[in-house]
Amino acid sequence: TSGGTAVCRAGVCGVGACATGRGDCDGQESNGCETDTQSSATHCGACGRGCSLPNATASCAAGRCAVAACSAGFADCDGNPDNGCEVDTRTTATACGACGVACAVSNGAPACVAGRCAVAACNAGFADCDGQASNGCETNLGTSPSACGACGAVCNVSNGTAGCASGRCTVASCAQGYADCNANAADGCETRTDTDPRACGACGRACALPNAVAGCTAG
Repeated sequence: TSGGTAVCRAGVCGVGACATGRGDCDGQESNGCETDTQSSATHCGACGRGCSLPNATASCAAGRCAVAACSAGFADCDGNPDNGCEVDTRTTATACGACGVACAVSNGAPACVAGRCAVAACNAGFADCDGQASNGCETNLGTSPSACGACGAVCNVSNGTAGCASGRCTVASCAQGYADCNANAADGCETRTDTDPRACGACGRACALPNAVAGCTAG
């Protein structure tokens, strides 16, 4: 008997016993122990024990089910054949595109989209203004003059340099000879302190001369 020992029953040759790793899985005495249960994916370890693994093509090695190949977009990250290719690398932030590739987002929460790291959400006060997941939520909306309160909200200050505080435009500094005397960032550094007699040299420093009309020259 192929793969085992023969026996004679009622004058007919049959299978007495199969050798280790062999099985008479088709029930046909004529071909003996025809199945290699160490490598057959339909009879792995024993007749009738078929291998079927989630998101994978199964194989049989040494009588145990194994992963032959993972379905597209899946991976066997834990090395456990019992649960097949358990990770969807298209959507899993801890294994994005491949096992061990973890997504991280500065000032925010990561996501995995089509196997690539992305920004899922930004922390309060931050935004992903450049659309680059690699640097996360890179913009502080509370302090950035180029994105003050929102992406694209640019602060401009006439006769000075713009700032941003708590998401609102401010005057960071004024050009020489100018000042923000009304504390209104909307009109910037509106006062000429080198020529304005109401604010000569500095805000609130008004010129007043006895029996004369005052002017202001060079502050």
